[in-house]
Amino acid sequence: MSFPDYETPIGQQIRGFLSGRLDFPPQVRHLLFAANRWEKASLIRRIQGQGKVVIVNRYTESNLAYGAANGLSVDWLLGLETGMPKTDLVIVLDAPPPTLVSRRAGKDSYEKDANLQRETRAIYKKLAPRFGWKVVQATHDIQQVHDSVVAIVEKGLKRMQGLPVTP
Repeated sequence: MSFPDYETPIGQQIRGFLSGRLDFPPQVRHLLFAANRWEKASLIRRIQGQGKVVIVNRYTESNLAYGAANGLSVDWLLGLETGMPKTDLVIVLDAPPPTLVSRRAGKDSYEKDANLQRETRAIYKKLAPRFGWKVVQATHDIQQVHDSVVAIVEKGLKRMQGLPVTP
């Protein structure tokens, strides 16, 4: 699953401001990001209830980092997510913004803003220890990044199943 989900009514509003067609203050933008996830909360719960693993690109943690980079309080942003299905594991792929430019086909207003990207990266790195997020250096070659992510996921799944985890 990936957010924003542009197929929903709220997702269409998000596409509008990310494409530059609409203009909202940061509070409204991040309310919309959270509301977009709320539109899918029952689906996430249903999938989890079937004993399946849900992998999500840009979930609540993304709203925390980008929202804080936009000058919003982390506590206020956390309040928007209260009651959402919780994450068991968060992996942050860390790379300097110039590295990411070549990896993105189309860029929205957040991706085009180099200052926002730098600040968001710094906030991800600051929040990671506080919330227990795993940070992977995404500047390494693709196989190294893949292997790092797989190792973290395998340990996370073992932990969730109550199996022993080696350091």
